[in-house]
Amino acid sequence: MQAMQTVRGNLAANPVFWPEKPDDRGVMLPARWSATVLESRRVRGADGEWRDDPRGPVAVAVNVYGAAAMTLARCDMHRGDPVVAIGEQVRVDSYMTREGEPAARFELTAAAVCFDTILLRRRAEHAADRSRPYAEREAAPDAAGTEA
Repeated sequence: MQAMQTVRGNLAANPVFWPEKPDDRGVMLPARWSATVLESRRVRGADGEWRDDPRGPVAVAVNVYGAAAMTLARCDMHRGDPVVAIGEQVRVDSYMTREGEPAARFELTAAAVCFDTILLRRRAEHAADRSRPYAEREAAPDAAGTEA
């Protein structure tokens, strides 16, 4: 038994889907759905405050195969969407950059990928709040019911 790994972040680009197809020998290759998830990390500074990691987000390649990939292909996921991916198999993919520097990224074979509904809801509420006049925002109570 392996521990489940979770990646929570935003899609770096629109996902790519390859339908199932036979290879040169007639063996059926499973469908594949692939996306890169950018996971932001928080670090504690010398002053004790939490802030975004100055190295930037961690890119994780997420792959889903078979029937789950075909289902994800029908979902309307696009660049920038917040997602959560859960899987058991994580490996490190090493490569050379265009500049000839060695680099690596994590690759997760996911059992499930879904929209991060918490972040979607927060974004919708934030957008609705921004559309209200500034004077109304100042006078509105916050989520706890106290004046902001």
